[in-house]
Amino acid sequence: MFLGLLLVGLAVNAASAAVAIGRAQEKSADHMSTGPLVSIIIPTLEEDAYLERLLQSIERQSYTPIEVVILDSSPPEAKERTRELAQQYGALMVDFPKLGISPARNAGAEAATGEALIFCDADCILSPEYAERMVLLLEQHPTAVMAHGAETVYDSFANAMLWNPWQLIKPRSHTTGRGVALWRAAFLAVGGYDESIDPTVGGREDLDLGRRVLEMYGPDAIVLDRDAMLATSVRREKVFGYTPRAVAWNVRGVREGGRQLEY
Repeated sequence: MFLGLLLVGLAVNAASAAVAIGRAQEKSADHMSTGPLVSIIIPTLEEDAYLERLLQSIERQSYTPIEVVILDSSPPEAKERTRELAQQYGALMVDFPKLGISPARNAGAEAATGEALIFCDADCILSPEYAERMVLLLEQHPTAVMAHGAETVYDSFANAMLWNPWQLIKPRSHTTGRGVALWRAAFLAVGGYDESIDPTVGGREDLDLGRRVLEMYGPDAIVLDRDAMLATSVRREKVFGYTPRAVAWNVRGVREGGRQLEY
């Protein structure tokens, strides 16, 4: 009985998240809010198979103004496709030959002009009110300089059922690189992402950034909105399953069709 109720609860939770993300793929938001310029920063490395879904969801946000900055480290063929997508959706694409998620994010912050920054992985989709909710969080909490939302997955309902319960207990300090927002001044003050941390061997440069924000600005510097939803793919888990190798960040290079980049 209990197991049945649990499974029903997980399914309802996953379905609710799917509805929120589905709205971002089907239509624009039904209202618009305005505020300071938001820069959404997206590092890309052969992400042309995923990027358009993210750009579509940004185009359909309930918030304006937004600028999109793409830092692309792809080889020529994928780079050209990324450039085409950037032009199609009015994004700024910066050719960034150096490999590494932290250097790319930091370079994106330098190229951006927004008062608020949102860092996002290329295989994500933002719910329609995501940017609006991030700005509201930062504006409504005077001590806050960093905000983030909840996460689901969009390409596997079964994985969403496993993934979503974590969002109910995720600590405010668990600042993953997907959809984290900061005031630009605070990001620069803490020194940005630590480029000496290597995520390909298990380093967590994203959690390190949150730790340094708390050290500099205090325990109320980070806010979390569990109703602000973004979705990511489970491309790593599809290839490796839920194993220590899949959970570790050393398999960040999984791409469409299970292909794994060597870097």
